[in-house]
Amino acid sequence: MTQTLLRGRSAEVEKALRVLEETASTGRSTVLVVSGEAGLGKTALLESVRAQAERNGFTACVGKAEELDRISPMAPLLLALRGGHPPLLSEGDRAAVGPLLDQQLWLVDRIAAPLEERSQRTPILIAIDDVQWADPLTLFALRLLPPRLAASPIVWLLTARDTPATSTELSQVIPRDMPVHQITLQPLSPTAMRELAADRLGTEPGPRLTRLLEGTAGNPFLVTELLDGVLSEEMVEGGDVTASGPGVPTKLRTALRRRLSGPHKDVWSLLQAGSVLGGTFSIDDAAALRRVRVSDLLPSLHGALAEGMLVDTGLHVAFRHDLIREAAYEDLTPTARRVLHRAAAEHLLATGRTAVDAAHHLMAGAPAGDREAADVLRRAAAEVAPQSPATAVSLITHAYNLLPRRDPLRLEVGQEVVDIFVRARRVQDAIFTADELLRTSPDAETAARIHSRLARPLWDLGLDDRLLARVTQALELDGISPQVRALLLAQRALAMSRSDDPDAAVNTAHAALADADEVGDGNARTTALRALGHAAATDGRYGDALDCFQQVRAVHGGPPQAAELLALALLDRYDEARDGLTRSRQEAEEHGGTWEVPAFGWWEAAIDLAAGRMEDAEAGARTIVRLAEDLQEYGYRVQAYALLARIALLRGDLRQAEEYMTQATRWTRSEVRLASAQATLAHVLWLDAGGDAEGAARLLGAAADSPAALARHTGAGYADLPEVVRIALRGKDTELARRAALLAQQYADRNPGVATATGGALHARALVDDDVDLLGEAVGVLRASPRLLSRASAAEDHGRALVAHGRRDQGVAELDRAWDAYVALGATGEARRVQRHLQSTGARRRRWMATSRRPSTGWDALTDTERRVASLVAEGRTNRDVAQTLSLSPNTIGTHLRSIFGKLGVNSRVQLTREVLSRG
Repeated sequence: MTQTLLRGRSAEVEKALRVLEETASTGRSTVLVVSGEAGLGKTALLESVRAQAERNGFTACVGKAEELDRISPMAPLLLALRGGHPPLLSEGDRAAVGPLLDQQLWLVDRIAAPLEERSQRTPILIAIDDVQWADPLTLFALRLLPPRLAASPIVWLLTARDTPATSTELSQVIPRDMPVHQITLQPLSPTAMRELAADRLGTEPGPRLTRLLEGTAGNPFLVTELLDGVLSEEMVEGGDVTASGPGVPTKLRTALRRRLSGPHKDVWSLLQAGSVLGGTFSIDDAAALRRVRVSDLLPSLHGALAEGMLVDTGLHVAFRHDLIREAAYEDLTPTARRVLHRAAAEHLLATGRTAVDAAHHLMAGAPAGDREAADVLRRAAAEVAPQSPATAVSLITHAYNLLPRRDPLRLEVGQEVVDIFVRARRVQDAIFTADELLRTSPDAETAARIHSRLARPLWDLGLDDRLLARVTQALELDGISPQVRALLLAQRALAMSRSDDPDAAVNTAHAALADADEVGDGNARTTALRALGHAAATDGRYGDALDCFQQVRAVHGGPPQAAELLALALLDRYDEARDGLTRSRQEAEEHGGTWEVPAFGWWEAAIDLAAGRMEDAEAGARTIVRLAEDLQEYGYRVQAYALLARIALLRGDLRQAEEYMTQATRWTRSEVRLASAQATLAHVLWLDAGGDAEGAARLLGAAADSPAALARHTGAGYADLPEVVRIALRGKDTELARRAALLAQQYADRNPGVATATGGALHARALVDDDVDLLGEAVGVLRASPRLLSRASAAEDHGRALVAHGRRDQGVAELDRAWDAYVALGATGEARRVQRHLQSTGARRRRWMATSRRPSTGWDALTDTERRVASLVAEGRTNRDVAQTLSLSPNTIGTHLRSIFGKLGVNSRVQLTREVLSRG
């Protein structure tokens, strides 16, 4: 049967087999997409490729997406990974994956590890049929897994119907940076149809049958049904049966109905009931839907099996082809469909199935005003929200829309809609729904809670003004409870904590703290403590900020969060910050959420750069770009590109920095204020490096008026203030330079004993006053700072000042030390600038040209971390093993591997292993 169905598909099969051979020989992953209209043989081609793959030594597994399973997270992919021989996911792997369905990135990592390990023993084929019906979490995994496993011999075979909607979904799934092959199935040629008829009938078709075959428009499914006698002469009278265009041919439905229904058999009614239940269904469920005993359905079941409409899988029966199910379903009237779906939902719930099992039927069959259906959909949304917020959005919004506008339950469900929109990171939709609810004039307590629900997303986006306006409006309402008032007051303090008046935020936070303690509300208390911490950080008092954030952690437990880690770094406690980041990442992997990953990655990269680990910072930033793309998080993508631009500037690569700035600008959204500030600082540095110091100074504007203004306009900390002074002086804005120096002194006064703050203040003031001895004092203080770039920068300015003041020998020696520091950090652009200045003094060094540049390709181009990664991979370690060994994330290891492949000119783990072993 399989061979017959593949008549006319020799070219497509040959192409698929070449993909298998290429993957097995190169050791690199490939994606193969097979598309076409319903009935053109996508599944048959998939099965043929699977069989050949197994004969060629592949471990092959197949999963199928079902239309009614779109709300079951990861069902088709997990089905495939459990179905190999042996399964690609062991019992232990499945146990580890289960709890991670609500943590998308960790889920992908856990699935990737065993696949990577297995692929080192045998190549793998993972096939997913009917991707157009896959759930959002499966689509997310299919988008991420192939690129992460690009260096492993895995073929990802996806089949999908060829429709505009499917093309859009596939474009979001298909990776852009790895080989992708596409096969679009076309109708069978007349020759192939005649050969197919000869195979089935044992003789060449005559003229009449040939004309009938032409009426199928080359659709293999219709051809085989015609040859099996499903299409009668009566059916084709008056015109051909065509399969072009969407949907099921009307005459096919008519013929099937007439053939399969009658006074002595009623197969068609069974098929219609089954079509409502899905592609695979229980005969018990079908009997309940028909309101008959199971025994009464047995004749119809036997008839359906005998006619080839259904196949028996043991516990269930399944439609032999989707077109049969769709024909039966489309032959129902809209009213009949709705009634049957509603009855199916009632039956499933009555027999102990979950709200999720019944949800699809209620979405198809519940009439407006059906409160019971709305309640079931609410429960289903709550059940799937942790694993698939996008699916939960569909469920809860349907429940919301079932309820009449004046139904009091609508207000309650609407608040759940807001919460799930927030969880799905659809903040604008959450705001729109909240405002719609507020327009219904709810009671004061409810209105206040609705405003409060938007606090966290507005804060995360940096929309402090909008957050302040909402909570202020809520606090003015009469009749709200003390608990809600305490939380709103704390949220108001949080909204004020990044403003130009942190003292007001502190006073509000203390009042909120007192109210929270009085009513015993832990959420209000921790929010008030967070507000105090952020207000202290905004005011440059990092010791006070750290104390507040640690109090929050004492309540909630667990590792430090991003704000606490930043405070540690700004107190020169980089080792503690780095250790805390490692613990936080590990905790997030075990118990946290996907959306925390970019935040931790960003702070890790920023701390690495501050500590002078430029190559680690670059790898971290590249990882964040990729994660941000995976998660469609614009803010962190902007920050990562801004950081990459700064690294490029340190290396003296203005063209690369400009490309990164273009990307940062492209992804900047006006509402992502904090990310935009990071991009502004990078833009300032880029303008200055390109010789436009006056433009850079103008762009800085009022950034040096206060700590809050500095953060708001540039996202910069106090360590960048000497650079601000330098740019201001070059841009002839002495007032800006003086303000920046005074601001640096403020930071030093508020953080006594912090070498970077104290040395930075001395450095900034010395530049303004042109005081060479004070610069020397700054260099001495900064020797205790862990911020190596600040130390090198001060040494450079001190050396220049010494030379300018006639103390050439001392100046050359100091510039030499700055050059050494820059080269050690990889800041080759800074080193070349120092080198040019040294050359202008008449100094010459033989080592200059030999050490100022790292090659771009080959083994010597690898960083120290990349060499360690390459060596561990050559030992047969998986990305996860390497990550644990080096205390990095699997995502960062993937970034290092992509860089290694590019530098060495390899594209698989096998080739990398050969390269490493060849070097002894």
